[in-house]
Amino acid sequence: MISRLSYCGLDQKGTIVDFDGGIGAFENIKSFGLDIGDDIAILDKKNGKGKVSVLKNDHEISIGYELAAKILVECPEQIKATLDKIKVGDVVKVLKMGAQGDIRFRLLDMGLVKGVKLKVVRVAPLGDPIEVFINGFHLSLRLEEAENIDVEIISITKSGDRGKKRWGLF
Repeated sequence: MISRLSYCGLDQKGTIVDFDGGIGAFENIKSFGLDIGDDIAILDKKNGKGKVSVLKNDHEISIGYELAAKILVECPEQIKATLDKIKVGDVVKVLKMGAQGDIRFRLLDMGLVKGVKLKVVRVAPLGDPIEVFINGFHLSLRLEEAENIDVEIISITKSGDRGKKRWGLF
């Protein structure tokens, strides 16, 4: 299962298979001594969106959360996360709805139930709200609602696969 390094849990092991980013991100990752084919293990993750510490050949390497999200790793087991940590373009399956009260019933009525697949379409500039595509329609969720939804990663979309217009020399 290919996943982003930022989605992996503590003590999880994997092999770096690709990088998702431009030449600057690629060079930045290389400067930490990480490369495709390296076996790594997750040592520590600070408060969900802070630094990620990995172990490579008995050396601890700490990298930022956003840079860790650009490192694609192959992990032996399925990756579970919360919806608020999922990057744009990635497809996930809902495992558990942790919302309470009226919000829970509204989200369930809109089809956000266990087992449904959804795709993160976009995230607001400050991270709240996020928009997902579910059952043929777009749904916006507040960050606090997304934090209570446990998901399993189905597929990863690289930024180059989104059809974004890129600046170039020619």
